[in-house]
Amino acid sequence: MIFFFFSLGEIFWSDVEYEDEPGESKIRLVVIIGESEDDLIILVSTTSQSSNDPPTYHDQFKIPIPNWRKAGLSKPSWGLGLRLLEVSKRDFKNIIKEEDFIGKMYPRDFQYLVHQIKLIHEN
Repeated sequence: MIFFFFSLGEIFWSDVEYEDEPGESKIRLVVIIGESEDDLIILVSTTSQSSNDPPTYHDQFKIPIPNWRKAGLSKPSWGLGLRLLEVSKRDFKNIIKEEDFIGKMYPRDFQYLVHQIKLIHEN
């Protein structure tokens, strides 16, 4: 097993369980957006689908990632600011493999993402 030191703004592929269907999951991109001594706060997930015209309910939670190429993403992407998970660092280390690492967000993009997530979750 490879020992990881995770840092804020890193993007990984991870198996994420559906909120409304326990036991069912999908491989999704996740972004580490916060941490405590033992836990990571993870944004689930990103999408390459831009906002619809007219916007749908979920479009209001899409946060652009302008420097998506620098982050290691293969196409224009948006963070979906609605769903956050708290995962123990130990558990995350056990499920993430070296090849799951995608890249790290450009610092300004990351700061904007976190700011927008805070606004979403304050309301």
